[in-house]
Amino acid sequence: MKSETNPIPLKAYLFLLLGVFCIAWSAIFVKIAHAPALTSGFYRYFFCFLGLLPIWLYKKIKIPNQKTLLWIILGGFFFACDMALWNLSILKTSASVSTLLANNASIFVGLGTLFIFKQRLPPIYWIGLLVATIGVFTVTGRDFFYNPSLGTGHLMAIGAAVFYAGYLLITQQVRESVDVVNFMGWSLITCLFFSYLLCWQQDLPMLNFDNQTWLSFIAAGLICHLVGWLSINYALGFLPAAIVSPTLLIQPVLTSIISFFLLHEILRKEQIVGGFIVILGVYLVNKKR
Repeated sequence: MKSETNPIPLKAYLFLLLGVFCIAWSAIFVKIAHAPALTSGFYRYFFCFLGLLPIWLYKKIKIPNQKTLLWIILGGFFFACDMALWNLSILKTSASVSTLLANNASIFVGLGTLFIFKQRLPPIYWIGLLVATIGVFTVTGRDFFYNPSLGTGHLMAIGAAVFYAGYLLITQQVRESVDVVNFMGWSLITCLFFSYLLCWQQDLPMLNFDNQTWLSFIAAGLICHLVGWLSINYALGFLPAAIVSPTLLIQPVLTSIISFFLLHEILRKEQIVGGFIVILGVYLVNKKR
């Protein structure tokens, strides 16, 4: 494997796609776990940290400078808020709708890139983002419009999208000076701290779950978070958040397909068509690369 100072663009994209595939299982594991959503979030971080720790020790733990560490802590806080709101929304609405709304972070990332970092994005980016968003709504829009009042679960998922965008933008900046393993390690400690505070404040059960629930916790931690976000954070070291975020719109499509086979959520014709529209939008966003 080549060092991160001499990246291969294709390699970054392959890691990004691997990450998207892994995190597409997130909603599934939350759905099948017989536990509160916030508890699922805490154990996702916990088992991910256990899996990352040997790698972190092997790569050598490095303490970033104060400014960078503060950015990592803020990013970890944003991610903890994102996951808390999203996990709660999954239990209040369908896996596909909650994933759809949470992944509209692409819009906020584009706006953040434009107004905060003063980076102009080409027209093809906005066209591709629009096409991909249309595709996502095609995949899950029918379910969404059955409940046009935008209930609590939908609002939670939208809130998650805002924190999701903040995390991606911060990660893009921090990854320029911190390697992916050290970034992930320090970020996880932050997520664990804030996640445990939420569980403690809500007085949620933390033990005495059945085997299926523990397996869901472990799978979410190792597959979705360790492999998934390690891959995405690696890609963010080479690709801007404005490119990564729209590519993550593939996640709701994959979640809908997995939900069809495992949760018996119906996969309709418009969802299949919408999947191809999302892929077209992602291609347009990444076309110049």
